[in-house]
Amino acid sequence: MKLVLKNHISRKLITVPKTATAAEAQRLMANYWIRHLPVMDEEDDYIVGMLSDRDLMRASSVEVTVDKIMTSPIKTFDIDTPIDDVVEAMIEEKVSAFLITKEDEVVGIVTTEDMLVVLHQVLKKEDTSTWNLSEILVNPALQRAAYLVGQAGI
Repeated sequence: MKLVLKNHISRKLITVPKTATAAEAQRLMANYWIRHLPVMDEEDDYIVGMLSDRDLMRASSVEVTVDKIMTSPIKTFDIDTPIDDVVEAMIEEKVSAFLITKEDEVVGIVTTEDMLVVLHQVLKKEDTSTWNLSEILVNPALQRAAYLVGQAGI
């Protein structure tokens, strides 16, 4: 059975208006302990981009509006997408969050943290008690995963 997104996403979206300042977005992230904010065009009630904590670090000023520093357009995945497709996209595109849709409507967000929870659940089901670090480090797939996790800043 393939793991799909529907059981592993955050459904409560915290959003920020595109006219908000970087300082306002930073406060939202700090208050909710999150690193990504979908950016809303409130007039059209539509998500126009994604703002990350890294975008905020690159902002020239705390007064710049988020529509000037957000990532747009954003890639989305359908809620029934297999998790391995999403993880592969995160690794290849060096993206740490994607919006999740159902019938073209945004229903949640998936982040690298969500995928680490899935990895933890999978590893708990495996018998890892006999794994040696020396064996793990010579496994090419695990070496690549460790490298990519490091590159993603996780």
